[in-house]
Amino acid sequence: MGAQETCRLAAELSEEFGSVVNRVAERAIATFEADGLFERAHIWRVLQAILSDIEAKRIDPYAPIAIH
Repeated sequence: MGAQETCRLAAELSEEFGSVVNRVAERAIATFEADGLFERAHIWRVLQAILSDIEAKRIDPYAPIAIH
C-alpha cells in the first residue's frame, strides 16, 4: 500500500468512526505486538500517526501528498 492509499484509508476511517478510531488503533497495536505480529502493529502505528494529523487538521488527506 502506498502513501496516498494509506492516507485515504486513514481519512475514511476518521470520517466513519471519528476520534474513536485512535483508540482502536492503540488497541490494535498493543494486541499485535503482544502476539508478536510486529509488521501489522507497524501498519496500525502508521495509520495512527496519519489519523492524529487528520484530527489535528495538520494535513488534508485528499490533497496531493508531498514526501520530503
